[in-house]
Amino acid sequence: MAGLLRAALAANARASPRLPASLTQANRASMPFIPQDWVFRFFPGLTRDKVRFMLRFNQVSFSMGLGFFYLWCHTPYKCDQYDHFEESYLFSWVKGNMQKTGEYDENVRIKVRHFYPQTAELEE
Repeated sequence: MAGLLRAALAANARASPRLPASLTQANRASMPFIPQDWVFRFFPGLTRDKVRFMLRFNQVSFSMGLGFFYLWCHTPYKCDQYDHFEESYLFSWVKGNMQKTGEYDENVRIKVRHFYPQTAELEE
């Protein structure tokens, strides 16, 4: 039985065509920020092994997503002092117009600066 299996494998190895070296050596270069359909259209050599390309593309995309979130968007202690934000030109213009008409003082007077209702402290 083992001899028959060995003969079948040997015949199969001789009959099957060899793959080109460019196909057997997968390209390890990644191309971030380029749409996949463009890569398949304009770089056919890079996408010959489609399964490996999709695996690498998913790994690179996941890593870049985590890096973007943790290194850029989740910077600790960044913009945590809300009283020191830069005011935009539109904000400054509207604020100046409101100060000219007196609306700004009224808005500051009625502005709520606390989340929970304040309880009156009992004086003894």
